[in-house]
Amino acid sequence: MRKSFYSDTPDIQYGESDMAELVRNPCRFGCHIQIVCTHGSAVISTGIQSYSMRRGTGLFLLGGGLVQVVELSPDFMVRMLLYPKDLMMKVLIPLDTDFLNYLHEYPYFDHLDAGAEPDEWKGVMLWMDMAAMLFSRPMPRFRKYIEQNFLQSMLMCLHSSIPLKRMAEARRNERKSFISHQFVRLVRENSAKEHMLPFYAGKLGISSRYLNGIVAENFDGKTPKQLIDAQLTAEIKVQLDNPMLTVSEIAEYFNFPEHTSMSRFFKRNTGMSPKEYRLKRELQ
Repeated sequence: MRKSFYSDTPDIQYGESDMAELVRNPCRFGCHIQIVCTHGSAVISTGIQSYSMRRGTGLFLLGGGLVQVVELSPDFMVRMLLYPKDLMMKVLIPLDTDFLNYLHEYPYFDHLDAGAEPDEWKGVMLWMDMAAMLFSRPMPRFRKYIEQNFLQSMLMCLHSSIPLKRMAEARRNERKSFISHQFVRLVRENSAKEHMLPFYAGKLGISSRYLNGIVAENFDGKTPKQLIDAQLTAEIKVQLDNPMLTVSEIAEYFNFPEHTSMSRFFKRNTGMSPKEYRLKRELQ
């Protein structure tokens, strides 16, 4: 391939952005992403899920995934951190399993909500200030140790900001609700390679029929295959926006047997062939 399909980082990266580049050019991140909105409003889509962002809200996407910005206000601004996969693995091991499950299922935070802890937003901004100081300049000595200590301490503080009542409610969620959240996470992480329902049912340890029923209950009657196809279609659109990649290369990456199979799939779900989609994007 002439260009990687995944955006990753070897070190913690800090930045401030209006994320406007992800309106026209959504990206699939291989690293973990933390986004905190400081001004304005927008909707951030991960394919089959969308999150309304405004000042005081945050999004923590463990495992990364597709990120696209829609409905962007002119004053929208975020503070953003990217975390390497290997660093996150080291940091997550000693943390509370309930917290990790909560973070996977509920990646959206409202730090200015009426139920938020006092000074929670102030604390989030202090962590971002520290990240800006530490990771916005070269730091050859001790960087890996500093990164690990920063991330582990920040996650522990984030954990402590979640009210015990909310954690308990999450644990008491019906099994079906838990499975639906896990299914969405698996689709977000695997749809680029795995297109068929049995893979996801197998990962969840349930039958395809049972998964169909759970998804229909939690997603307004939609089937798991519809959600998988919607996520895969969004992923293909991201790569079609890269003119350096041929349709055949994209089809190969997404595990289609040949490019004509992907073209048929894409047209069935968008009403356009990949070529027609690219031409439309060029004219926009």
